[in-house]
Amino acid sequence: MLTKKSETFLENLRLYLMTSGKNETEIKELTGELRDHLIESEKRGKNIEEIIGCTPEQYMATLKKEMKTDYKSIMKYLPIYFFGAIAYMLMGPAIRNEFALNMIQVIGLPIVILLGFIIYVIFLQKAGKRQYSTKRFFLVGMIAYSIVAVLFLLLLMGSALIVEPFYRGGDFANWTVVVICSCIFIATAIWSKVWFPIWIPAVLFIPDLLFRFSNLKDETILWIQAASFVLLFILIILSMYITEKSKKRKQIMV
Repeated sequence: MLTKKSETFLENLRLYLMTSGKNETEIKELTGELRDHLIESEKRGKNIEEIIGCTPEQYMATLKKEMKTDYKSIMKYLPIYFFGAIAYMLMGPAIRNEFALNMIQVIGLPIVILLGFIIYVIFLQKAGKRQYSTKRFFLVGMIAYSIVAVLFLLLLMGSALIVEPFYRGGDFANWTVVVICSCIFIATAIWSKVWFPIWIPAVLFIPDLLFRFSNLKDETILWIQAASFVLLFILIILSMYITEKSKKRKQIMV
């Protein structure tokens, strides 16, 4: 059985190589062989640095240079991120029956999505390379998420103040956008085999549903919106806790 430090090292190595665009099959083979090597070496009392012959950061940098970049995988993941980001931005206004487009949004949205992608990749690579703990990963991840969210809000709100929309959707267009965005979330969940692409937007868009279908005051909806963000953070922390517990059980069983 591996120590917790070695398990964290393997997880961070996998994360770093994945976000560096390396082939998933090669990563699995590499980490599988390294796991066996670590288990045998730890039995002889060696630590990670002694086993790999350098620091984890240096080891990851060396592997990144040696392994070929899998451009096919990158091209496969980019559309998923791109359409997912667009769905998050358009779903709320569509639910509120406020879906509209202006030229700044059309031009700026792909740019902001690309910037967000770069921010997330940099964050994930640093998290893997510098061996972030779960708490630090969550904290820095929330900072990265907040930066991206602010960029999107500035684009949407700023553009609405500067220029008039060239298109305003009616009921049919708004519900069409809602259906398409929902399909994107469901397809992403099925593809990734995890539930968070569904339950995160479900929590985030509760205030928008109340705005559209209730007679609640705007102040009340704002409070509900704040509560939904708090609930989202609680669910994220809870999911991380459950994931950590399941990992420990697997380690004990091994």
